Amino acid sequence: MMWRLAATVAVLGTLSWTGCSADRYHAQADSEVYGILDARRAQLLGDTNRFRIDTPVTARAPEDVNGTDVVLDRYQGGQRVLPLAEAMRTAVRHNRTYQFNREKLYLQALSLTGTRHQFALKFTKATVDAGADRSSTTGKTTLDGDADATLKKALLAGGQLGATLANDLVFFFDGTKPKVPSITLSLTQPLLRGAGADIAAEVLTQAERDVVYEIRSFSHYQKQFAVDIIRDYYSLLRQAENVRQYYTNYQSRIVFRREMETRVRAGLSAEFEREQSLESEYRAKLDYIRGVETYQNQLDDYKQQLSLPLGERVGLDRSLLSRIETAGLPPVPFDDQTAYRMAITNRLDVINQIDKFEDSKRKVFVARNDLKPGLSIVADMELKDQFYSSFSPDQYRANAGLKLDLPLDQLTERNALRQSEINFERQMRTLATTLDQLRDEVRQGLRNLDRQGQNYATQLAALENARRNLLATQLRLRAGFQGVRTSDIITAQDALLRAQLAVTTAVVDYHTTRLNLLKDVGILQTTGDDFWLRDPLLPLAPLIAAPPVQQQEVVPPDQVLGP
Repeated sequence: MMWRLAATVAVLGTLSWTGCSADRYHAQADSEVYGILDARRAQLLGDTNRFRIDTPVTARAPEDVNGTDVVLDRYQGGQRVLPLAEAMRTAVRHNRTYQFNREKLYLQALSLTGTRHQFALKFTKATVDAGADRSSTTGKTTLDGDADATLKKALLAGGQLGATLANDLVFFFDGTKPKVPSITLSLTQPLLRGAGADIAAEVLTQAERDVVYEIRSFSHYQKQFAVDIIRDYYSLLRQAENVRQYYTNYQSRIVFRREMETRVRAGLSAEFEREQSLESEYRAKLDYIRGVETYQNQLDDYKQQLSLPLGERVGLDRSLLSRIETAGLPPVPFDDQTAYRMAITNRLDVINQIDKFEDSKRKVFVARNDLKPGLSIVADMELKDQFYSSFSPDQYRANAGLKLDLPLDQLTERNALRQSEINFERQMRTLATTLDQLRDEVRQGLRNLDRQGQNYATQLAALENARRNLLATQLRLRAGFQGVRTSDIITAQDALLRAQLAVTTAVVDYHTTRLNLLKDVGILQTTGDDFWLRDPLLPLAPLIAAPPVQQQEVVPPDQVLGP
């Protein structure tokens, strides 16, 4: 009787709740999303690495994570040496912006699963109603119980197929003759507006393409991210070298000041010259202190970029700067025209713009279709309510016909058409602008790289000249040459320091500019050992020092400016 019905409903509800827990939904979503991303990345990038967004917190329940955990995590100390390769791995694991972009890609694929579900065969409704009515007049209790379920599928051709199953549960549970469930089948297929896979599946097509765009965008972001991590590591190495140069300069100024004190006591120099050397020593000391502060601030910024606790003491791989200097200035294996062709072929963000232009053309086609009248084939069949004891399959009702929907007010559709046409032209201009900017980036990158190479060669020559000039000035002062003053030594020391700092800056700037250019051309490979020093077209070739860069004569302005 009624308690049986209530018990059955309770059992069904409990089974549904326990069978579809949050953990199960989590696992189902991950399985479907990762399946999409793994397959698409393999098709687009040939990337077999498994893409995952899990973090150490993912496996924990939100209620088990509190502010104390975050505080303790950021309070950590310790110390370690951080080579560039380890810095890259740490940044990929912990950088917050990188994780945000990784999750953005996941969410785009998750959105696709929802769009695909619109075209899946699925239950859109399943309900069970149970109750009892008791009459105060007759004292009788009347039982009510109904169950129904609706199954639907959107067809890629634009139609929709549906099936509804309904039954009166009272007849099943109270011992009387049960009824055959009422079954209704329906089909709607448009013939004009909304007909055809190109139109009906447009939302699915766009969702699939959006995932492709996001995969490409994330891959391009990964390369930019790698360049940023390497650039900032190089910058830290440069500043660390500057600190050492500042300290060496400071020590040399101390030696020079002591020498001047000795000369003053011997009557070979005036007192004001000793004071000049002391002032030079003070300036060198302050340069060193400022250099240390700058390095520490940059290192803290880099720790934050890698999401490392600021209290952790981090050392750099000092040998990398020597390897960079030994590698020299590796040339890029292309000219302006070749680089532009390679960029159009390989730059993933540019390929996205080309495909989005094709999307805008398709949107115009869809908007034009929306202006057509609605004409659909409509059919349905319903099996009449019957008892099992007297069931006859011939007892059904079926209808078929055409449904015409004349669009008398199409202002919305008209505006959508004009908007799609304007968007098409805008996207065409955006594509042209993207291509122009791409070529401009490549041309500027090549010019900048050439300038950096010439700058490095010139700074090397300037450094050698500064060393010879300081040595010669010191010898002339000690030999008692007329006209050689203390200020000449200080000026030569300043010039040497500037030259030393400039050489380090020049070689680091060249390698940074080269990496950025390879990224702009779209051929930067961010896998493998020391990829930042290798030829991207020969990633497996052994590292070979580049030939020395020679100074070149400048081009006269008439050749630059033209007639």
